[in-house]
Amino acid sequence: MKNKKLYPELADYIFDFCSNYFLEKELIAHKHLHALSKSNKGENIRLYKFFMKEENVYSDQEIMLLVKDGFDEFKRKVVERIFNEYGYSLHLNLCPKCDKIARTPLAKQCRFCQNDWH
Repeated sequence: MKNKKLYPELADYIFDFCSNYFLEKELIAHKHLHALSKSNKGENIRLYKFFMKEENVYSDQEIMLLVKDGFDEFKRKVVERIFNEYGYSLHLNLCPKCDKIARTPLAKQCRFCQNDWH
């Protein structure tokens, strides 16, 4: 990876396709944020508990710090940590022409320069 700058499309790709690099608490925090969004910000407690399977997230300070500023900030923190720790060893689908990230791990056309490597 020649370009070591983290840009929005690369951040989205890392968050969506590199979840194997998430820490255990990050996975729980992500699940918590997802459950909150599905349960109308926790108002539907039954639905929230269904998504969380009774995990006691609120007593874990580390998880609460991860989620306190909402999803976008959580995503930024996780992606930056993964990129800083594993940047050059991540399995990224980069365009062979412009070295930018493809949309998915199996994509064979660049969204930036339209290069096709089928």
